[in-house]
Amino acid sequence: MFNKIRVIEKYLSEKFIAFYISVFAVSESVVNPFPLEFILIPSIVKYPHKYIKYAFLAASMSTIGAIFGYILGYHLEEKIIKSFVDLSEFIPIYEKYGALIILIGAVTPLPFKLVTLASGVFKINFIYLLIYSFVGRYIRYQIITLLTYYYGSKMINAFQKINNFSTKMKYIFLSICLCLGLYFFIFLG
Repeated sequence: MFNKIRVIEKYLSEKFIAFYISVFAVSESVVNPFPLEFILIPSIVKYPHKYIKYAFLAASMSTIGAIFGYILGYHLEEKIIKSFVDLSEFIPIYEKYGALIILIGAVTPLPFKLVTLASGVFKINFIYLLIYSFVGRYIRYQIITLLTYYYGSKMINAFQKINNFSTKMKYIFLSICLCLGLYFFIFLG
C-alpha cells in the first residue's frame, strides 16, 4: 500500500490536485467504484496546509455528483426499474427516513452512489439531498483530511519501517528455506 500511495503522490502536482479531486468526487457519487480517499489522502500528505480547502472542495463536488446520481436514479425508475420491480413497499420507508439515509450514506464508507441513485428512484426532496449530502460528505472528508494532516507523515514512516522489516524477514525466511533444502538434499537425499 505504501508504494501505491507514493505512485499516486508522484502524479499530484499542486496545479492539478483540485481538478483531480473534483472529477473523482463527482464520479464517485455516480459511478466510480473507488473511494475519493485514494486521491485525497496523498494530496494531504503532499500539501498538508490545504486540508480544509481539499475537504470543502471534495464535499462540494461530491454534492454536485449527488445531483447527477439523483437525476440518473429518477430517470432509471421511470424508464427501467418500474418495469422489473415493484418498489411501492419501500417508498414509505424512504419518505420517512430519507434524510437520515442520505446523511448516513454520506458519512459512512457505504457506496454513496447507491444513496444518490435511490434518492432519485424514490424521488426524495431534492433540498434534503443537497443539504444532507454536503453536510455528511464534509464531515467525512474533514475527518479524513484532519487525521491525515496530523498522522499522515507518522503513518508513512511506520509503513516504511514495516516495509523494511518485511524485506529483511523475506531474506531471512529465504535463507532458512535454502539451508533446510540443502540439509535435506545432502544428508537425507
